[in-house]
Amino acid sequence: MRVVLLLIILVMGGRVPAAGQGPPVPGVAWLRAVVRAHPAPDTVRANRLNALALSLRTNAPAESAALFGEALALARRLRYPAGEAAAVFGLGYYCRLRNAYGPALAYTLRAQRLYKQLGDGFNQARCQYSLARIYFEQGNYGQSVAANLDGLALAKARHDAKGQAFLSTQLGITNSYLADYPQAQQYLARGLALARQGHDRVGMGHASSGLGDLYRRQGQWAQAQAQYEQALAAYRPVYNRAGLLFEEINLADMNERQGRYPQALAQAYDILARAHRADAVDQVPRAELVLARAYLDTDLPDSARRYAQQSLAASERSGARENGRDATEILARATAQLGRFADAYAYQQLYGAYSDSLTGEATRRRAAAAQFGYGRSQAQAQIRLLTEQARLQAQTQEVARLREQREMSGFGALAGAALLGAAGWRWRTRQRQHAREARLRTQIAADLHDDVGTLLSQISLQSSLLQEDLADPAAHRQQLGQIAEASRAAVRQLNDVVWSLDAHNDHLPQLLDRLRDYAYDVLVPAGLAVVFDAPAALPDGRLPTALRRNLYLIYKEALHNVLKHAAGATRVTVRLALGGSPAGLLLEVRDDAAVPAGHSHARRSGHGLRNMAERAAALGGTAAWEPLPGGGSAVRVALPLGA
Repeated sequence: MRVVLLLIILVMGGRVPAAGQGPPVPGVAWLRAVVRAHPAPDTVRANRLNALALSLRTNAPAESAALFGEALALARRLRYPAGEAAAVFGLGYYCRLRNAYGPALAYTLRAQRLYKQLGDGFNQARCQYSLARIYFEQGNYGQSVAANLDGLALAKARHDAKGQAFLSTQLGITNSYLADYPQAQQYLARGLALARQGHDRVGMGHASSGLGDLYRRQGQWAQAQAQYEQALAAYRPVYNRAGLLFEEINLADMNERQGRYPQALAQAYDILARAHRADAVDQVPRAELVLARAYLDTDLPDSARRYAQQSLAASERSGARENGRDATEILARATAQLGRFADAYAYQQLYGAYSDSLTGEATRRRAAAAQFGYGRSQAQAQIRLLTEQARLQAQTQEVARLREQREMSGFGALAGAALLGAAGWRWRTRQRQHAREARLRTQIAADLHDDVGTLLSQISLQSSLLQEDLADPAAHRQQLGQIAEASRAAVRQLNDVVWSLDAHNDHLPQLLDRLRDYAYDVLVPAGLAVVFDAPAALPDGRLPTALRRNLYLIYKEALHNVLKHAAGATRVTVRLALGGSPAGLLLEVRDDAAVPAGHSHARRSGHGLRNMAERAAALGGTAAWEPLPGGGSAVRVALPLGA
């Protein structure tokens, strides 16, 4: 019976029209009759409830959720884990469609645990795909990629072409949002090819829709429209009109973008009415946005303002910030055309806030996603991107500093120097600028080579092993974890390089904040308590860049020595102060690990202490390690402020 029901689910899944929208599909009608014919509260009824709920989950989501809930209650009473897993998985799908990501995540993780206990690899891969969708829709792109990769490993091990198609498509969609368009194109094309091979209409529609989004993000409206039309054609035999709303809005949007305003308006009005009837709350603001943009482009600002306000209100309720940003942009333009300039200014300010928030969040999400290894090409591409960003940011900041110094010095030269002296000064300034820029480039190259080169080699090696495809899924996951850790370390090193060259950080409070952050990042995960001892108010004078950078590197070396050599330590105390003669900066890193009698600092710290001492000496300071009375040891660093 379970095999028969599975075949019914696969063949009939999703093919039922909503009430009043066409004749019922025989398979769903038969399932309804089967459920009614077996009222006995046993595992057979639980299976039939789940099968009927699955067939209705897209076209009649509310009824589907009620059936899954009934199946879940029955499976719990019967202590029937297979029925419970199917029910909670279905409820997770329903919650995701309603943008209720917390419950969606909880249900899906629970289903995953149950399927793992049952040894059901096929449904574990389905859970991984659902997790990837949830994380993606939340904007957690790195977690989405990780879930995708785990799902692909499971699907590949089972030779599950359908699972591979959906997971490849989702990886393509995620890469599209990360603006890695070539990689997105490859994944989406693979997903579409696999879906076509399996004659999977839902998979074909999903991949075509993803390709449409890819072209839309690049402003290629005609190509996007062609893909959306293919997606709609694939979905049409499967879903009822309510289930097709999403793709129909995409097509209306493409008509508006290409100047076909009457067609776009007619489509959007029809979609809006159907979305309200079907309670498709996530589609309403998108349809209203198409109407607002079409009215604005046809010089009807009052109508544009009305629909944009409705879209903005709905977007704020659902948390759809991209829709909110687009609605505020239309409102700013429409109210300006109506002569309501104060309102236009307020909407423009709100548009800027939305844009800044989305831009900052996109940057954060892309950085997080870069910590996960897609494979050699993906990981290296992300790291190259971050490296280039670091280089450009550092060069831009240095050029700004040099320009400021040149302008300030120029005023003094104009006040008291002769023409020849001014010419000589300009020549010397250019020479100093060229020399500083050359040192900067050399410094960046050296730091990136030393700090990131080894990590890139690790990523390349692990990715090559993955490409050989010689390991089992467990080994694959271990290798992916190693790539992920190396990627995270590379990102941290790049962040350190950028921070050390950023002129905005040339002050003691910013230095102390960086020391705190690094200590908590590396010591707390190792189980060490961290205590900072610093004056409540630090002077805000500018520190020399060389002093700040080298002190930070000495500090990092000291913490790594604690992790490597201070066995048994439970507490690390960091003290930062001003003092000494001549006036300087004092840093002490103290641990409470016992030091055996006769244990020299060379044996305790190895090359680390020599590196610290050499860096300090280059600045005219000192760095020394010594055991402490009563147990523990300390690294003490003193650097002159004029360094």
